Amino acid sequence: MVAISPDTPEETAGMRKKFGFGMTLLTDPDLAVTDLYNLRHEKGMAPTPSRGIIRPLAIPTTFLVDAGGIVRWVDKAEDYRVRSEAGRVLEAVSAALA
Repeated sequence: MVAISPDTPEETAGMRKKFGFGMTLLTDPDLAVTDLYNLRHEKGMAPTPSRGIIRPLAIPTTFLVDAGGIVRWVDKAEDYRVRSEAGRVLEAVSAALA
């Protein structure tokens, strides 16, 4: 599992420590990767207290990619505050393995 966040490496390290994340966390503070997949939230902006700026948001999206690099499932949120539910992702994994 890999998560990509618009946060800085320092912020991401803080989240890893605070929440005990064991997954790979990558940073995309300038939204370069986000833009490659057309996942920039056009109207969403979030304050970043540690950087003292307002930054654009990415649309929360979950991709299920197989070992061959083929995208098998996509869950793209309509609301930037919502993330994929674990049960829904596990159902997609089970379906892909069937």
